[in-house]
Amino acid sequence: MLEKKIIYKNPTDYINDYNPKISASIINEFATAAYRYFHTLIRGRLDVLKENRNLERVLRLSDWFNRPSVIEERGTFDGLARGLTYQPEDKADQYFDKEITQYLFRDNRTKGDDLRATDIQRGRDHRLAGYVALRRYCGLSEPKNFDDLSGDISESNIKALKSLYKSVYDIDLTVGGVLEEHAPGALLGPTYLCISLIQFYNIRVGDRFFYENGENKNIAFTPAQLATIRKGSMARLICDNGINIKRMQPRAFELVSSDNKIVSCQTLQSVDLSLWKESK
Repeated sequence: MLEKKIIYKNPTDYINDYNPKISASIINEFATAAYRYFHTLIRGRLDVLKENRNLERVLRLSDWFNRPSVIEERGTFDGLARGLTYQPEDKADQYFDKEITQYLFRDNRTKGDDLRATDIQRGRDHRLAGYVALRRYCGLSEPKNFDDLSGDISESNIKALKSLYKSVYDIDLTVGGVLEEHAPGALLGPTYLCISLIQFYNIRVGDRFFYENGENKNIAFTPAQLATIRKGSMARLICDNGINIKRMQPRAFELVSSDNKIVSCQTLQSVDLSLWKESK
């Protein structure tokens, strides 16, 4: 199975699986549908936190589209970085925050654009294959009618699809993919998970310069360099690039918990850049 090929838990050596027959380019179905699903995780309010994680202020997302100058305000860059690692993401489901479905790019207007409507239209502009066609491509069960969607999509959503589409074969990929029940342990349904696995597998296996590829010793990182790169983390990156961030949880993409407590930045592992120093 592809999912067994793409994930390497705690690798200690090179991953030499480059395949010149595989293209590392981006799949249209990934860029235009599957990966856009994660917009569902966006929250419309961004917490700006102090170093002790107390709330300093809240930014409304639509107030700052195309206005990045907000991070230049005193303490805002650090406060947003803390907030993004402390504030829970929104639930992964068919619902998207109104800041991106009613107020996207509104500038000084009362209302803005609708990202979901844009996603659907973009999929049609790109002439993506339909939802059923992608299920067939991924080796999943192929529904012949709306009732065959039962088990993968909720009954209430099947009813809604019946009212919007004449045929099950007309369902847009970006609509059907969003409505699928999640695969076990994933934030995605089976169809989007299939597309994403193919994409990330291709990105690594089709790139002969991928950083973990050691087949060409003239361009590969040394084992020591590769080992120190693997010590890097988002937590360390935030600590190193913040203005006055002193503490962060080790797994910055995960919420603070009993096994992911906020610690001093000084205790987090760093990448040893001296390994790239060239002798004179």
